[in-house]
Amino acid sequence: MAVPLRTCLVCRQRAQKKTLCRLVRQEGTLIYDSKFRAPGRGYYICHKAECLSKFLVGKRRYGRLPLGSEALDLESRTLLQSECKNNN
Repeated sequence: MAVPLRTCLVCRQRAQKKTLCRLVRQEGTLIYDSKFRAPGRGYYICHKAECLSKFLVGKRRYGRLPLGSEALDLESRTLLQSECKNNN
């Protein structure tokens, strides 16, 4: 069976779905989906600290998403940062 590949929103590198952090757009905000089960449009960021920091700085728009710093709620931001630290 083929392994699903997804593209990092920031660096555009393709990787296996389970090796990336998934964000889901719900009601105009992004929520960190650690279990890969939340309904809604999924966006993926790799575990590199550079990718996360570039996304959170929010100088670039990614498609129809609001700027990264404006899009994530505080809880999701904290979880995402700790997840990236654990995997580096």
